[in-house]
Amino acid sequence: MKGNIKSFICGMLVMGVISSAAVIAADNWQTITVLPNTIKVVVDGKEVKADNFLYNDTTYLPIRAVSEALKMDVQYDNATSTATISEKKEDDNMAVTSKYTPPAEYINDEMYVRLKDGIYYVTLLFIDNTVGVVDYDSNTKDFTVIKDGKEIYSNKITIFMEDGSSVIPYDQFVEEIEPLLK
Repeated sequence: MKGNIKSFICGMLVMGVISSAAVIAADNWQTITVLPNTIKVVVDGKEVKADNFLYNDTTYLPIRAVSEALKMDVQYDNATSTATISEKKEDDNMAVTSKYTPPAEYINDEMYVRLKDGIYYVTLLFIDNTVGVVDYDSNTKDFTVIKDGKEIYSNKITIFMEDGSSVIPYDQFVEEIEPLLK
């Protein structure tokens, strides 16, 4: 009989702990009615392929799908339960294939220097601001740099468009234009 009383008391304690855990969990979780995967989400002309749902006239998507569609980075801090969306940083492991590295003060200035696929590009705005007047004829590919009223560089080159700015490879700038400035 004593064994049965001990078993009964232990059983009641276990049930009490389980009941308490269920009550605590019930305070944090809610059941809601949603309409799953009925919304087509498009960012910059590309459909976001991710589960979504509609709840109270608001569309919900995974934060990772949204950040990737916006070409942003998402980090999650477990300790603080914080999700952070920020600009993507160049991959630290990406090999830079440019022979020359721009001055540090220009590398993080998107107006002047861009790093894409391991290659540094310099904007025409940078050349215009640091050297002189830049003239480019997109039909003939004639690129001319004028400093102090004199033509110091003229060549046929291809200008690339990168995020709305005209750019040339930084290596080409260093090898062909920069020596003329000395």
